[in-house]
Parts: sequence; C-alpha cells; structure tokens
Amino acid sequence: MKRKLLTLGATLVCLVGLTACGSSVNTVEGSDYDPTVFTSENILSIATSIEDNMLETFYTNGVTPDNFEDNIYDTLVEYYGEEVADVFKSGYSSWYDAIEDIGYGSADTIADDLSVTNLKQYSVNNKGQLIVESTIESSNNSLHSATMELMLDEEGMPTSISVNVDYTTSERLAKAGLNTLMGMGMAFFVLILVSIIISIFPKLMGITNKPKKEEKKDLTTQAIDNTISQIETQEDLTSDAELVAVIAAAIAAYEGSSSTEGFQVRSIRKVNKNWKRA
Repeated sequence: MKRKLLTLGATLVCLVGLTACGSSVNTVEGSDYDPTVFTSENILSIATSIEDNMLETFYTNGVTPDNFEDNIYDTLVEYYGEEVADVFKSGYSSWYDAIEDIGYGSADTIADDLSVTNLKQYSVNNKGQLIVESTIESSNNSLHSATMELMLDEEGMPTSISVNVDYTTSERLAKAGLNTLMGMGMAFFVLILVSIIISIFPKLMGITNKPKKEEKKDLTTQAIDNTISQIETQEDLTSDAELVAVIAAAIAAYEGSSSTEGFQVRSIRKVNKNWKRA
C-alpha cells in the first residue's frame, strides 16, 4: 500500500518541483510568492492534487484518523518531513469528518464522486501566508458542498489543511440550538445529581437530624414535670429560699429563659390537693 501511495503522491511532488523552478522571486503586494508560478491554474492544480491524490487515496486504502499513524504517517515523514506529515494528519481528519455531509457513493467510487470543482479565492494575509479556498463537491450525491482551506508556503507545500462543510443558515441555527439545549440539559442534570447526593449524604454518613422545635418543647415540658414531681415528693426543704429558687428555675425553663431574672415569688402556700400544671 505504501508503494501505491507514494506513486499516487508523486503528482504533488511534481507540483512542488514546479513551484521551485522560478529563477527569481518577486515581491507582489508585500508577498514573496512568485506570481508567474502561483497562478490560478497552478493553485487549483495543487488543491486538486491534495484532495484527489492524497486524501482520497488514504481513504480508499483503509486509512482512518485512528490508524493514520500506523498506516501512513511514517512514510509521509520519510518523504516530506514531520511537519508536513502532521499537516496531512490534521487535514485528513478534517476531510474525513466532512465527507459524510458532502455525500458520495461508496469507498470504491469516492475518487470519481468527490472532486475540487473550483477555486473560490486566494490571497496573502498580513503574515505573508498564502491562503487558498477551494470548493469540494460530489457528483454522485451532493448533499452539501465544502470549502477546503489551504495554507501554502513559498514552495507550494501545505502548512495547513482544513475542510468545512457549507451548511445553510437554517442548519447552522438548528445545530446551535441543539448544542445549547444539550449544554443546558447537562447543566440541569448535574445540578439535580448534586442535589440528590447532598440529600442522601447524611444517611450515608450516619448523621441524624437535629431535634425539631416540637421535640425541644417536649424535652422542656418533661424537665418541668420532673422538677414539679421532685417538689411534690420532697418532704424536707431546708428553707423557703431554696424552694423559691427551685420554683423560679422551673418557671424559667418553661418560659425558655436562660436565667431567673425578672421572676418574683411573692408567697408560697401549701394546699391539700396535688398541684397540676394547666
């Protein structure tokens, strides 16, 4: 397979050699690209060669983005260098993801189905890099067209390859809306999951809830009842002052006060029947 790829890739090598044939380099509008070499026809030929003789050839020989390094990467490094091999690896992944939306018959007919149909535009950017945009279409089942963007160095070798499907405005809006819904849905799902984890965390850790207000009130009432019971059953009190203090403490506990300040016991009378709290 490597020999076949190298043979089919010879066209690209020839084009690179062609761009190096110029005896002089002229500066046109601030660029170092030779205008006699980088004509519309030659640039279109380079784009066509990259798509037909490289990317499509990789595909027909069973190369995928996952097995690219195992099947063809070392060969590209050997003949074109590591930088160019990395460019083709990235560009092939972009092209591979786009071809389903472009449309084609099968792997056996993809060479006839897909092709670069025209050169959209090319220009030199402010960094002195030649940017080329060409159109890829399918003659068999053209679902969408795609734009292949290349960055070429002064020798005509690609320094960047990317393929973007030309979706309609409605398709782009639909994709954006779907991505938004998925993002919001994921955010709500995470929030709900966190809420559930927080709610069951005390049970997992064996933490009991704090007593409720009613439980606190029951405990207070029980304390008062115990105090009154002790007063009723107590036979010998050392003095009235001690009895007053006990009664004041019981009333303070019932009222929820932390001290007996503000309470005054004016008189204490003994009755024959048992006293009960209303």
